[in-house]
Order: sequence, then C-alpha cells, then structure tokens
Amino acid sequence: MSRRMTLVGVLVWAVVATVAAIALAKCAPPPGRQFDAVLWQDPARIQAGIRLEMADRLLADEALIGLTKSQVVAMLGDPPATGYFRNWDLVYHLGDERSYISIDSEWLVARLGPDGRVVEARIFTD
Repeated sequence: MSRRMTLVGVLVWAVVATVAAIALAKCAPPPGRQFDAVLWQDPARIQAGIRLEMADRLLADEALIGLTKSQVVAMLGDPPATGYFRNWDLVYHLGDERSYISIDSEWLVARLGPDGRVVEARIFTD
C-alpha cells in the first residue's frame, strides 16, 4: 500500500471518529434534574441537593437567560435576604457545597441587563 493511501485512510478514520464523538455528545442526557417548582420550594429537598441538580439543568439549558426579574421570581420564589454576592441582582441558596467535605454553600446568582432581563446566571460557592 502506498504512503498516500495510508494517510488518506488515517484522515478518513479521524473524520469518522470526530463525527461519531460529536453525535454521541449530542445524545448525552442533559446535566442535573428537570425544574420542578414544588420540589424547589421544599426545604427538606434543598438539603438533599435537589436545588443543586435543578440549577445545573437551568444553567445548561440557559432557561433563565432573557427572563425578567418578575418571571424569575414567579419561577424560583423571592430570593432570600443575604449579604452574599451583592454585585448580583438575584441570589438563591442551593444547598451545601458538593465536595467531600462540605463547609460552604452553593448559590445560584443572576445578573439583570439594562432592560431588566437576565443576561448572566452562574453557580458560586461562598
């Protein structure tokens, strides 16, 4: 076999492998858990990590982006009063930090743009 045919074969397999990897990645289930307002508001479920899982999905789906403050509050409830993350417009406690030794908490934060709609949302640890 010529060297050129070997090179072409390698390139073809590389393309096939790349396309297969992309297809498999698109088929992977989304992270976290689907949002459920009843579970979100249940204090017992917060400690079980339900909010953390739902927040992962909300961020992955960019479900908060473009919503107004009133729409976010209708969905997630009133944000609790907290001194954390004062440079963010909406702050929600998600539960204990996901780590081997949980000494901190995780928080869902959102920033509103000039039009009053969410332009950025993240999860932070305090």
